[in-house]
Amino acid sequence: MKTITESNENYSIIDLTLEYENWTGTERYAVIPDFDQEYLEQNYSSELSAFKPYLFMTSEFLDVRRNFRNNNKKFEMRELLYHAVYDYQDGITEGANLNLVADDFVDKLIESGELKRALTVLSQTEKERLLEYHIIGKTLSQIGEEQGCSAAAVKYSVDRAIKKLKKFYNLT
Repeated sequence: MKTITESNENYSIIDLTLEYENWTGTERYAVIPDFDQEYLEQNYSSELSAFKPYLFMTSEFLDVRRNFRNNNKKFEMRELLYHAVYDYQDGITEGANLNLVADDFVDKLIESGELKRALTVLSQTEKERLLEYHIIGKTLSQIGEEQGCSAAAVKYSVDRAIKKLKKFYNLT
């Protein structure tokens, strides 16, 4: 999206409604010259009359804006490079995929009183992660931070533990 409406060697004009998605100000444009506002008004008022009312911004704003956009692009590229396609995000994945939520099964398992016997089929890691997530109520991200792994790795362990428990109870 092009937000610089007009640009020449003396000033640039930015359409604020395009630059800032939720812009509600009375000024639609910002004028960014290489000189002070008084000089701008004296020498370019007729050219700029079509853009009134406008905000006056210093040329340093363009540097900040350029750095901000470059930084955003850098983080977008990192996200593309390092983000797992089927990654798990607490609260979002469950809302989109209700079949991924296994709370009913875990609740039934706890109520049955056979939890101790059933947990013997799990590895220590699976057991810890399953209990922290479903019993203690920590998020996958919190568990991952505490254990030095990703939330996706914790989700995989919890899912694997539930699969083993379902097999133990012949529910698969």
